[in-house]
Amino acid sequence: MWSLKAVTPALGGLFLIPDLAFAQSDSGSGAVSFPDPTGVSTEYASTTFDYSAASTTLANDDFSDERLAFLWNQVGPIATGPVTTTVEATPEPSAYSDPAAGFHPYIPSYFSNLSGYSLPEGFAWGVASSAYQIEGAANAEGKGPSIWDFLSHRVVNQVADNTTGDVVGSHYFLYKQDIARLKGLGVPAFSFSISWPRIFPFGKGPINEEAVQHYDDVMAELAQQELKIAPVLFHWDTPLALFNEYGAWSDRQIVDDFFNYATFIIQRYDHLVEEWFTINEPQYCNWQYSYYPFGTYLPLYNNATQGAKARFTCGHYTLLAHAKVAKWYHEEFKGRGRITFKNSGNYFEANSTSEADAVSVQRNYDFVLGWFNHGVWNDGDYPQVLKDTLGDILPTLTDDEKALIAGSCDFFAIDPYTSYYAFGIEDFDSCVSNTSHPGFPECAGSTQLAPDGFPAGPSADPGASWLYDTPTGVRRFLNVITKELFPAVPDIQVTEFGFAEPFESELTSLQTILWDLRRTDYYQGYLDNILAAIAYDGVNVTGAWGWAIFDNFEWGSGVSTRFGLQHVNYTDLTRTPKASFYSFIKWFEDHGAGASGSEPANSTYRLMH
Repeated sequence: MWSLKAVTPALGGLFLIPDLAFAQSDSGSGAVSFPDPTGVSTEYASTTFDYSAASTTLANDDFSDERLAFLWNQVGPIATGPVTTTVEATPEPSAYSDPAAGFHPYIPSYFSNLSGYSLPEGFAWGVASSAYQIEGAANAEGKGPSIWDFLSHRVVNQVADNTTGDVVGSHYFLYKQDIARLKGLGVPAFSFSISWPRIFPFGKGPINEEAVQHYDDVMAELAQQELKIAPVLFHWDTPLALFNEYGAWSDRQIVDDFFNYATFIIQRYDHLVEEWFTINEPQYCNWQYSYYPFGTYLPLYNNATQGAKARFTCGHYTLLAHAKVAKWYHEEFKGRGRITFKNSGNYFEANSTSEADAVSVQRNYDFVLGWFNHGVWNDGDYPQVLKDTLGDILPTLTDDEKALIAGSCDFFAIDPYTSYYAFGIEDFDSCVSNTSHPGFPECAGSTQLAPDGFPAGPSADPGASWLYDTPTGVRRFLNVITKELFPAVPDIQVTEFGFAEPFESELTSLQTILWDLRRTDYYQGYLDNILAAIAYDGVNVTGAWGWAIFDNFEWGSGVSTRFGLQHVNYTDLTRTPKASFYSFIKWFEDHGAGASGSEPANSTYRLMH
């Protein structure tokens, strides 16, 4: 038997040590031995433990309420807002404000000779959002936690202002009023994401009936208001349960689990949808997923540590997940619409005429757009430069996987927020051969300073330090994508673009906030240049979606960086359209499909703004 006795050391504190009076000792040998205790109500068993030697999976087939509670205990306490149940819409006003009716006009057009030009018939336009960023209701009605519920609650400073998506705009409860507002303002379409962990709280297993009823109601409301519906199936809110089980996008199992979720959603709503987006910006595997705290706050499976390993493993399974759904959609389900994924990508222009700068431009494109799109619009494989640079860091695609990927997008979707100048780095040769080099694997420089040292355009809020207003860059970018990078693309949509007004969250006067001139200028300039790409350059642009419907949770910046076309009062959740929203809508009224005009003269610009 064991006996423990307390010993108080000289320096204070309490230690518990075995009472050696009960130990067995060989006389005179100094050796001490211990008996094996016998279990009283059960037999003891022993082993060794090493958490670093964890298996590659922790299989879960427990989909009980108790297991769901365990998942939410991982996250911690969830805040609730002033609205906790679905609210019926109240009548919208018969007339809205007109900022230009006062003493300040709208931002004028960048092209005086575009006034006679219109968008092509069928051009899709509206506003966009994502579930975690606007829904709130984090644990309401059976929803399971997502990775962002976990990160925002548990990882200090993962979000700059340490806010969460618990409440935000509470669109989950206020969607009827939000849809009525869009209808009243004349916005004809809404692109939003569906929350995977709402539908499948564990990422797989049983479907959450309350969540399905909710999205049924959202879809019905949009259809009844005659708004075009453009759903995104995944916008970074991976179910936390799948990280616990096998590491989520670090493991091949994610392909089948995403397919199971996506095909359920598509089968239920395809009769209402013309265009599906499977994945929002798979490039997030680089600047978001690869920084998730694997091995500290999250399990470390498949040795997918932070950095390049996690980045390209995530990208590999994300691309396969999209392709599997897309091929099923057309070849088995015979869907009525079109399907693609949304790209994150920005325009790059050579900083000089040097060969090194030209190489840098191409490498910047290859490691962002080529990574996911070379195979789609060519032979199904990764670009050669990725294979040459990354070696075995980049997973190998089988012939069957290449066949799955090739042709899996019906059109190109790009979120071209800003532009850069690219330059060659001095130690390029050592960079491409050294995985520890800080510039690896791109080994390509970029800056938002023009060659003469002046900023490429006005800067956004410090919480979006990467964002500069560079409108002429978007026109050039649309040309580059469709004519140089991927000439097989039949048409292209600008599926997100928007601007974070500098220091807006620090302003306390709504009157000051509503005149968001930098954001208004951004939209005017980008829309003019999108139309210029159509009218002047013959680019087949078929859609443009403003980000965002209203202020939201902006990932690592929290709610302190505001992209909204409507202001959200986070105390009472009131939404108020900003000048940028009225200007955005007026632009489409002025250039709606059906107008005609003479061919305008082409024009060129040296600066991006």
